[in-house]
Amino acid sequence: MKKILILLAIVVMFGSCDEGFEELNVNPTKPTQLDPSTKLTFIQLYTGGSSYVATLFYNVIHMMQNVQHLNNTSYASFLYKEGNTHQLFEEQFSNTVKNVVDLEEQLKASTSPTAETDLAIARIQKVLIFSRLTDAYGDIPYSEAGKGFIEGIRFPKYDKQSDIYKGMLETLETSAAVLSTGTPSSYGSADLLFAGDTQKWKKFANSLMLRLAMRMVKVDNAGAQAWAAKAIEGGVMTSNADIAFTKYENSASDGGPNVNPLTKSFTSRAATQVKISKTLMDYMKDRNDPRVSVLFSTVDGNTDFALQSGQDINDPSRGNANSKPNINIFGGSGNIVYDAPLFFQTYAEVEFMLAEAAHRWGLAGGDAEAHYNAGVTAAMQYLSLYGNGVNITTAQINAYLAANPFKPTEALKMINEQYWVATFGNGLETFSNWKRSGYPELVPANVAALLTDGKIPRRLPYPGSEKLNNPDMLAAGIEQQGGDGLLTRMWWDKE
Repeated sequence: MKKILILLAIVVMFGSCDEGFEELNVNPTKPTQLDPSTKLTFIQLYTGGSSYVATLFYNVIHMMQNVQHLNNTSYASFLYKEGNTHQLFEEQFSNTVKNVVDLEEQLKASTSPTAETDLAIARIQKVLIFSRLTDAYGDIPYSEAGKGFIEGIRFPKYDKQSDIYKGMLETLETSAAVLSTGTPSSYGSADLLFAGDTQKWKKFANSLMLRLAMRMVKVDNAGAQAWAAKAIEGGVMTSNADIAFTKYENSASDGGPNVNPLTKSFTSRAATQVKISKTLMDYMKDRNDPRVSVLFSTVDGNTDFALQSGQDINDPSRGNANSKPNINIFGGSGNIVYDAPLFFQTYAEVEFMLAEAAHRWGLAGGDAEAHYNAGVTAAMQYLSLYGNGVNITTAQINAYLAANPFKPTEALKMINEQYWVATFGNGLETFSNWKRSGYPELVPANVAALLTDGKIPRRLPYPGSEKLNNPDMLAAGIEQQGGDGLLTRMWWDKE
């Protein structure tokens, strides 16, 4: 069914390019617009990634390696270089952005009794899409993006990230208010995240609001606190049942978007590639973390704790030694796993943000330790969604917390180091939170001395295609942001 929906959406996408033929060969008995639910499915699948190739380059090779979740071994030459940083920008603007803007316009004009609710959900999805893009690149087209066909804007301007954040936060606030009315959605099972459950969408809207609020702590602490308080009062995720994720199909012949782009990235690599970083492995093994035997395995799939080892980020060897992402749940070394879930935001992340909000501002009841412990617990329990018999027991979790107790004097460090572990696989979110919080404290690879002034990159540069397709607006955007390098700091990423 997903594949049929994708084909239909592609027909509409290409059909929208025709000009002057609107009245030719029109069958008046057939609709000129696809149903909103069909479009939403298309958009949600493409939010995860239109092709595993894109995910491989921007997420696996760049993001997950930058935060030292991985050492990609055979891709060491890409580390701290600008090559292939265009993939996320190009696939999202060409597919997801223009279709979600089109859906928004369709619902604004609709007289359906569910249109307002459906529109609120579409707008929350839109915020998810744009938040990922702006957190990767900084200033991007936002207010005029996706309006080439609708309004004839072929060269969209680059909005300031501060304005983008203001727009996204306000959109989440108004959308959550709409979802509080109790009017149902028409999406049903076509909604791959929450099956049309408006209360889960409301929680997701407020949880995204909390994420965006926390991004701002270094540039606008008062604003961050105000929006965090608003999100918490509105109601954020309260259990792993609220997690925002997409489940995919088990289809080896599908390059995307119907299969998980992350697990296909791992599956398509040789046994000598994509190794777990020693930085992450040592952190987890030093604390006797039971997730070691869930997230990691040897190249032949053995998850025994004692057999796991990480590869140093300065080690370019291509041997079979050292662990990979667990091939039993992520795929790899000939093992195929295409239908794993892909996570956009988890309840564990929310609890860690609540812990930090409690520590910083006394919000969320002011009990940072309780939220920290709930975050660790949720981060271990939600891994069962990967299947394959994954089950970290309550006894294991309690033992871990007892052996690694929360220390108020190290609150920010402990909270954000756990966030780092909990977002394994979601390199963009891990990268953004590392920049925001400064934790964990990472040592750059040796090659950084030659390529990036001895520093870990702070963003992805804009794609070369923008220099051809939107040169004037790109140039203005680069001047506005203050540069387009790997080390250029975006609005919220301050020293």
